[in-house]
Amino acid sequence: MLARSCYPLYHTLFVFLLSPFSRNPTQQKWRSAVDTAARPYQFIKFDQFIQRKQRDFVDPTSRQNATKLNEDLNDIHSIMKKNIEEVLNRGEKLENVSAISSRLVDQSKEFKWGAKKLTWQAMLNQYGPIAAAGLFVCFVLYMKFFW
Repeated sequence: MLARSCYPLYHTLFVFLLSPFSRNPTQQKWRSAVDTAARPYQFIKFDQFIQRKQRDFVDPTSRQNATKLNEDLNDIHSIMKKNIEEVLNRGEKLENVSAISSRLVDQSKEFKWGAKKLTWQAMLNQYGPIAAAGLFVCFVLYMKFFW
């Protein structure tokens, strides 16, 4: 088994990283699932993984184990950096989308105003001559009978 005395720094780091999960209320659920397992081989798929990791870190003084652990930590570090960069890039992309959408809103307002203006011009071109002729006839009749 891995012991605190064999890997004091790594054990402390491991406990620190997993402490949020240990306070999780679902932990009791998993413990009860293990205690009430009907078959002893129910969790055998995890046993192979645990045995492999146990063999990897049997000798705490081995330079190979320390190197392997440092490589694993570096891999985790690079993955976390990549994830953080992706989150920051998403934020920039969201800002670009927000700017584009605000420009679209402004252009749609201009388009709406232009459409209203064109509608009034079309109505004026269609009904303007008829209205002008009607006003002219009314003016002539007014002048003839009331002037």
